[in-house]
Amino acid sequence: MASQDEKTEKTTIRRSKTGSWGTERFFRFMIRKECEIVSKLKSVPKQQGGLFVLAYYIVMMVTLGASDGLRGVFLPLFEDSFTLNKTQSSMIIMFSYIGNLLFLFIGGYFLDRMSKKKFLLVVTFMWMVSLVCYIFTESYPILLIAMIFSLGASTMLSTSLNVVTPLLFASPAFFINVFSFANGVGIFSAQNIGGRIATRIQAWHLINLVLLILGIIALLFLSRIHFPKQEIKAEKGLKGTIHSYLSVMKNPACKYLICICGFYCITEHGLQNWLVTYGSEYLGFTRSRAALFLSIFFGGITVGRLIFAPLVQKLTPVKSVSIFSGIAAVLYITGILLERTGIVPLLLSGLAFSILWPTLVMVIGSYYPSTQNGIAVGLVSGLATFFDIAFNAGFGTLVEKTGFAVSIKILPVAAALLFLVFMIMRKRVVPYAA
Repeated sequence: MASQDEKTEKTTIRRSKTGSWGTERFFRFMIRKECEIVSKLKSVPKQQGGLFVLAYYIVMMVTLGASDGLRGVFLPLFEDSFTLNKTQSSMIIMFSYIGNLLFLFIGGYFLDRMSKKKFLLVVTFMWMVSLVCYIFTESYPILLIAMIFSLGASTMLSTSLNVVTPLLFASPAFFINVFSFANGVGIFSAQNIGGRIATRIQAWHLINLVLLILGIIALLFLSRIHFPKQEIKAEKGLKGTIHSYLSVMKNPACKYLICICGFYCITEHGLQNWLVTYGSEYLGFTRSRAALFLSIFFGGITVGRLIFAPLVQKLTPVKSVSIFSGIAAVLYITGILLERTGIVPLLLSGLAFSILWPTLVMVIGSYYPSTQNGIAVGLVSGLATFFDIAFNAGFGTLVEKTGFAVSIKILPVAAALLFLVFMIMRKRVVPYAA
């Protein structure tokens, strides 16, 4: 016969599965997992750099996030300073995604075949050179060229750090989202501060000078890190290089992953680059208030990555993307379709989008052997950039011809397709490790 304590325990467990006790159980789980951050931060072996690894990741991810987040906020200022129409301003965004394509497509190959430290140093140097161009020039053609290197190198660096994370940290899914939280802090801060000071071109020079200084600090931390040695199975010559890319593309998951990442790019980047213009010119908000909405959206992405990191570790990356992409699609579509009255669900969708990109990087890796992770992530992300390029090449012209009322509907369609294609891939293709 069960004791009174056993009965009480069984009743507690049974009741905790429903109602308010279920909610309490969830929050207890989240709090317990967040308390593990301190212990997980100690998982970096001292011989690999210890706290220098953490410092490098945090400073670099914050700085790269700020670099990426400035583009949409300063776009209206570029239009005023250089007297640009919508087609010309969309070219700024398109050139940045051409940079993404080149760096991810080519960089992914070299990431698997170079010393990780040397690769990060080279790409960081390219990124810093582009910042110098921003600081000392006020030329539209130079701005376009610099966008190729600044955004391309920035995207390659953040992607590379995600790929390298499993080499340096235990619980990689947890840490990828925590460091992506740092990236989101950079985006949120840049958009919030940039939205307030983006009234003169001198503000653009100043904020890039700050980013350059932070980049130098990050390089000092990187110099103290020792990456573990990995056996690299590299094919030599042009034939071997082509074979590497073809072997990645022959994977049945490749076409789905490219579409998933492509629709994600349109959905998030479309809002990142056009919300300030859309909100101020079509919805009737002031430019500063539209910039505030953009910072709130990415604030949700930032906070969500930290809050949901333990949940992603528990659910696995594939299940996490399935759940969060569905929630994000519902909120995002509702917000866009309701226009001005839908701003709240649109901003709340940032929480659901928060874990998607960093977790998608892990999902890509789960469909390939470890020796192909770098080239697979680079190839998939690079080809997905074509979605960004195509979108931005035509979106400015579409806005001029049809107005935002029609053109903005591309974004919710992309959000729906992101979820649907992912669910189709999950049903049809088995991960490599399974």
